[in-house]
Amino acid sequence: MNVESWITVEETPALAAAAMALIDARLARLTEGERDTFWASIRKAYNTPYNDPVKPSRPQPVEPVPAPAIEIRMPAIDPGIDLPAAALASAALAAEMRAA
Repeated sequence: MNVESWITVEETPALAAAAMALIDARLARLTEGERDTFWASIRKAYNTPYNDPVKPSRPQPVEPVPAPAIEIRMPAIDPGIDLPAAALASAALAAEMRAA
């Protein structure tokens, strides 16, 4: 549908400036920050969805820093100890501790 307008392209900047001056006069009761917020919302409303602002990029995950290697030193095993018997004794002791 064609829209008919009596405003010429040359008149548009002056009319827009006059309209903004009238609106700013009405917004004089607001603080400077509130006026800036008002105009930002107007620009967003008239530009959406055509000129959406660039969305901030998502932060990239940081590669984890590997923990330093820990060296575990096991004590030397006395060959004279019967390991299966020691394991049974350890299991019996753990069972005793749970029962207590």
